[in-house]
Amino acid sequence: MAALTGSLVFIMKRLILFLIILPFWNCKAQSPIKSLYNDPQEENGAYYKDFNNELDTFVGTWKYTNGSTSLTITLKKKVMQFFSDGDVNFYEDILIGEYKYIENGVEKINTLSQLLVDKNPYKYNIVGNIFYEKTNKNLQTNFSDPNREIQGMTQAMFFDHVNNDPQKLFLTFKMMEGPYTVNDEPLPYTSYTVPFGEYLLVKQ
Repeated sequence: MAALTGSLVFIMKRLILFLIILPFWNCKAQSPIKSLYNDPQEENGAYYKDFNNELDTFVGTWKYTNGSTSLTITLKKKVMQFFSDGDVNFYEDILIGEYKYIENGVEKINTLSQLLVDKNPYKYNIVGNIFYEKTNKNLQTNFSDPNREIQGMTQAMFFDHVNNDPQKLFLTFKMMEGPYTVNDEPLPYTSYTVPFGEYLLVKQ
C-alpha cells in the first residue's frame, strides 16, 4: 500500500511539473519562424532565424596586427535570444563578442573574459546581427567601451569578408553620430580606447 501511495505521489509531481512547463513550451513551439535576413523584425512572438548559418562565418577569434599594436576580437553565436524594446517582443539569432586592444606593446583594454560570464546577451560589448547588403556577407554590430561612456556618441562595427576568404575579415569601426555637451561642459573623453579606423583581421 505504501509503495502504491509513493507511486501516486511521484506521478502527481510529474504531472504538476508538466503542466507548469507546457505553456512555455507551447509558446515557443507556436512562434512563427521568420528570416533574419529579409523579414522586418516587427512581429510579436516571432523567431528571426539565421537559416543559412551566415552568422557562423563570423564566429571565432580574429586578430589585427601592426607591429606592436594589435586588436583581438572573439565572436560567438547565440540562437533564439529573447529581445524586447517595450513595443515589440521576439526571438532572434545574434552574435556577441568581446575584444582586447594593445597599443605599442601596452594593453589598453581587455574584455575577453566577459565571454565566460553568462548574462543578458545584449549586454556584451559587441552584439548584433544586421546584414547591410543582400549578399549576407557584410555584418553590422553595436560596440561598447566599458571604460568610456561618451554622451551622445553612437558607433558601430562593420565586418566584411575579404574576397570571400573565410580566414579574413575587414573591419570598419566608425562613429555614426557625434557626441554632444550639456551647458558647454567639456567631455571627459572624445574617443574610445579602440581607435576608429579600418582593420584587417585574420582568423586565429
